[in-house]
Amino acid sequence: MAEDASNHDAKQRKTLDERARMSELEKLRHSTAHVMATAIAKLWPDAQFAAGPPVENGFYYDVDLEHRITPDDFEAIEAEMTRVVKENQVFERAVVSRDEALALAQSGRLAALGERAAPSRFKVDLLGDIPVGEEISLYKNGDFWDLCAGPHVPRTGNCKAFKIMNVASAFYKGDAGNPQLQR
Repeated sequence: MAEDASNHDAKQRKTLDERARMSELEKLRHSTAHVMATAIAKLWPDAQFAAGPPVENGFYYDVDLEHRITPDDFEAIEAEMTRVVKENQVFERAVVSRDEALALAQSGRLAALGERAAPSRFKVDLLGDIPVGEEISLYKNGDFWDLCAGPHVPRTGNCKAFKIMNVASAFYKGDAGNPQLQR
């Protein structure tokens, strides 16, 4: 759900050093990806989210969802995003232990608006990619919690200008042996 995200799969996870050097525009794009994920979670609570990074010309969030998102859905997603922006929610960072993050993912709480019957399966997997000893953090905006190293802008109200341009498909982690997600 962004422009020019095709080259991103090869290196999906930025190092903490790279994240510390993110420009203000990259932070804004990354935060707007979280706003979009919040909107999608409100519209389709069964959505399973993978990664949502900034890219050169925008942002995206990979999502597994039974509903096939089409351009006909863009207006509803953008309207929900506008509501989230108007709520001016704080992006709150919380450092958690690996066990705590895993418990939240297994309870379906990560990349979601609340606990769900199904685990946050991509977040369970992504936790395995975080090196032992590396700090694990969550970002919360409103009821949406996600496994995320950040950084973000201070509030959703900073994410005022956005436009969903397209929807595509991508294999999880860029591997054809993995599930095909909507992007």
